[in-house]
This record gives sequence, C-alpha cells and structure tokens, in this order.
Amino acid sequence: AVGKSTFLKLLGATFPEWHLVTEPVAQWQKVPAGGTAEAPVGSTNLLQMMYREPARWSYTFQTFSCISRLKAMLEPPPERLTGTPHPVRVFERSVYSDRY
Repeated sequence: AVGKSTFLKLLGATFPEWHLVTEPVAQWQKVPAGGTAEAPVGSTNLLQMMYREPARWSYTFQTFSCISRLKAMLEPPPERLTGTPHPVRVFERSVYSDRY
C-alpha cells in the first residue's frame, strides 16, 4: 500500500520498452486444490484465506507468494528484450522482500 503498482504503471508509460513484472495476485486467488490440474475448477483463494485467518494461513501464503515471485524471476525475458543492447526488467516486488 505504498504505491508500487502505481509507480510500475508510471514506469511502463515512460519506458514502454522495459519489461515490467507485476505481482501475480490472480495466481494467488486461483490455487489448484484437491489434486486438480486446472486452476478454475477445484481452486482455492489463498489470498482470501490468509486475510480471513492469518494465524493459520500467513506462513503458507508467504511461502507460496515467494515461490511465485521466484518463478517469475527465473522465466526467460520476452523475445523483444533479447535483441536490445541494455534490456531492463523491473519487478514489482523482490523475493528478498520476503525476509523482512
């Protein structure tokens, strides 16, 4: 709630050639559950569960969100960045922020 998303939008408008990676909130809201492979069917909203019952779900949510950010960082950059001399990728939140 300090304006990260707003700042990222401003960066995107100013530097359209940059690759901006936002937090995957939709992914946190459709976590496959019950052994299903498809998110919409048999999914659970981990973000909502964490807000409803933080004592029970905070650690689970923190771990899942950290892993999802790590996966985003490990994904190869978009093809449009591979040919640029100084490619830039900006992440809304670092995996290191989970430590604090």
